[in-house]
Amino acid sequence: MEKNVEILSREIVKPSSPTPDDKRILNLSLLDILSSPMYTGALLFYAADPQNLLGFSTEETSLKLKKSLSKTLPIFYPLAGRIIGSFVKCNDEGAVFIEARVDHLLSEFLKCPVPESLELLIPAEAKSREAVTWPVLLIQANFFSCGGLVITICVSHKITDATSLAMFIRGWAESSRGLGITLIPSFTASEVFPKPLDELPSKPMDRKEEVEEMSCVTKRFVFDASKIKKLRAKASSNLVKNPTRVEAVTALFWRCVTKVSRLSSLTPRTSVLQILVNLRGKVDSLCENTIGNMLSLMILKNEEAAIERIQDVVDEIRRAKEIFSLNCKEMSKSSSRIFELLEEIGKVYGRGNEMDLWMSNSWCKLGLYDADFGWGKPVWVTGRGTSHFKNLMLLIDTKDGEGIEAWITLTEEHMSLFECDQELLETASLNPPVLI
Repeated sequence: MEKNVEILSREIVKPSSPTPDDKRILNLSLLDILSSPMYTGALLFYAADPQNLLGFSTEETSLKLKKSLSKTLPIFYPLAGRIIGSFVKCNDEGAVFIEARVDHLLSEFLKCPVPESLELLIPAEAKSREAVTWPVLLIQANFFSCGGLVITICVSHKITDATSLAMFIRGWAESSRGLGITLIPSFTASEVFPKPLDELPSKPMDRKEEVEEMSCVTKRFVFDASKIKKLRAKASSNLVKNPTRVEAVTALFWRCVTKVSRLSSLTPRTSVLQILVNLRGKVDSLCENTIGNMLSLMILKNEEAAIERIQDVVDEIRRAKEIFSLNCKEMSKSSSRIFELLEEIGKVYGRGNEMDLWMSNSWCKLGLYDADFGWGKPVWVTGRGTSHFKNLMLLIDTKDGEGIEAWITLTEEHMSLFECDQELLETASLNPPVLI
C-alpha cells in the first residue's frame, strides 16, 4: 500500500491565543526526563457516512480539524511548544498538521490491518528516535478514496503518556463539536516529582531505553467479549474470584511467553513481568488530570517458571497490586520513595541477561472510542502497531468495550511458537477483520 499514500500538504497550526508570559517555561518532571525520546500515538478510524456518497471532504474536514486544534492548543499549551533539555519552551510555535490521500478502500484496509500498513498513516517524524528535537505534537489526517478518514495523533513521550494523549484527544474532539473542554489539564507533574538537584538515577524509567533493538514481529490478537468471559472464569481463584479483563489477558500472556521461553531455552529461566501502572489516583498529591508520564512499573518474578496455573498467575498479579498500592501511599508521604522504586527497577535490568523480561501496558478504559469530532465515533482505534523492541504487549479496548485487542511484539523465534499456543488460540483470534 506504500505507493498509495500521498502527502498533500503540511503546515503548522498555532494556538488561537498566546500563552501567558508566566507559563512560557514548563519544567519536566523526573519521570518525564527519564522517559524515552520517542512519540506515543493513536490512530482513530472513521467510516464515511453512508448517506453522504462523497464521504469526508478533504478541504472542509481539514479546516474543521485545524480550527478546533488551534482553539484547543491554548488549553494544552505545552503541546504547541518545543522541548529543550529538561523543560518545555512554551513558545506557541505550533503543532504539525499533515494531510494525506490514501488510494485505498478503508473497508479493504480493515480486513487485514497488519502493523506495517499502519506505519504508512503515521507522520514520518514520529518514527524518529530523536523526538526531543521535533515538534511536540504531530497530526496526520489520512483521507481514503472511499471517503473514510483516519486521524493519527502523535505526541512526544517526553511529556505525555497514554492517559495524557487520551485527555488531549477528548478535549480536541469536544472543541471540534463546538463544546467547551470539560477536563482541563494540569501541568504540575514537576511539583510532585521534581528533577533532583544532584545526578539523576542511573536507570531510565522507560524500558525502551534499555532493551536491545532487534528483528521483531508484532501481531494483533483479539479477545472478544464471549472469550474474555470464559477466560476470566478460568482465571478465577479463591483469592481472586472475579479477575478483570486486563488481569486475565495479562496472566495468559505471561503464562504463554514463559512456556515459549522454556521451549526455546536449554535451562529454565526466571521470567519477569513488568506492568506499567498509572500513578494518577494512587499517589494522593497527583490529580487525575495531570499531564505527563505519570507511570511506574509493577514487577513480578516467576523463578524458573515455577508458577504454572493461570489462576496462580492472576493471584500473583493481584498481590503485586496490593504491594504497589502500599508503595504509592509511601510516595504520597515522601516523593523520595520513587527513587527507591527506580533503584529496584535498575536491579532487575542489571540482571537482564540472566532473566526473560516481558512488559505489559494497558490502554483500556481510556475512552478513545468516544472521540467524536462531529461526524460520529470511530469504528476502530489502535496504537502505533509496530515496535523495534521485543517482549512487549499493548492492550486496547475493542469497540464494544467488553473485549481486548492485544498487540504483541516478540522475536521471530518466539512469535513462531507463541502464535501456535493452543491455550492462547482457545481464547484469541489472530488479526481478524475489523467490523465496520
